[in-house]
Amino acid sequence: MSANSRAIARTAVPLVSMGATWAARKGLMKGYEAKTGKPAPLLSSRDASIVSKVVWAASLAAVLALVEAVIWKLLAEEEEPPAEG
Repeated sequence: MSANSRAIARTAVPLVSMGATWAARKGLMKGYEAKTGKPAPLLSSRDASIVSKVVWAASLAAVLALVEAVIWKLLAEEEEPPAEG
């Protein structure tokens, strides 16, 4: 990978990661609402129990971390070690 390609990748990976996590979050929230008929239990929600808020936040964090890790793995190629000998 050339120096120019690495610079582009270093710039693109965080932006793509932010976009992908935003889209995943929106999709999860819409999916939750479609499945349960109620909006996702956000911290500001007065109708949801503290247990449902904590479970939702933990689940959302796990999925978003997975999405971000996959994006970084796919787009941020590690530099190849120098050839020996």
